[in-house]
Amino acid sequence: MEMERMSSREIAIIGIMLGLALMLELIPIEMPTVWGMKIDLVAVPIIMAYLLTGFVGGLIAVLLLFAGLSIVSSASWLGAMMKATATLTVVFGLEIARRITNFNFENPERGRLIRFAVLAYLVGVALRIPLMVALNYYVALEIWLGIPQEKVVEAVEQWTGVPFWVAIGLPNAIQSVIDVFIGLLATLPVLRRVPHLLE
Repeated sequence: MEMERMSSREIAIIGIMLGLALMLELIPIEMPTVWGMKIDLVAVPIIMAYLLTGFVGGLIAVLLLFAGLSIVSSASWLGAMMKATATLTVVFGLEIARRITNFNFENPERGRLIRFAVLAYLVGVALRIPLMVALNYYVALEIWLGIPQEKVVEAVEQWTGVPFWVAIGLPNAIQSVIDVFIGLLATLPVLRRVPHLLE
């Protein structure tokens, strides 16, 4: 996809996937965690938008996800920021893995697909967990819990019974599994049936 201009096809794909993501937010298929984060499918259509339109399309989809969730989500702009930021790390992980493995979406060989998916997950998690730990500590939990920042770690550890970084990191690691692998599993059959989507 050229950075200067998006095709009508790419705009349509991003719009459809954004609508699906917002629908999944409003009609949730989710599993709540002990400290409040929910494991859901909201980011999967955004990952599909990346896989179908490329890196720039993925970035635009993440930005639009933030805007859309800020309007429709019960978690307001703060939850939208956290979701969009976490999803952005997944997109970066996928793009970095694609460049390292030279993965070709038009002709996905099984072995290369597995290497690409695992590397994308590992890179994404390596970006996501430290960033989410920092954002939760410095920004989100202080606002959501209504307590001073210096009490955030203690409150979360008392609430969850596990170290702070585990309470934040483990649900994000699980969410990344869903984002990466379900995103790929949902996209590849589409590409097999409609290969010209990548043209």
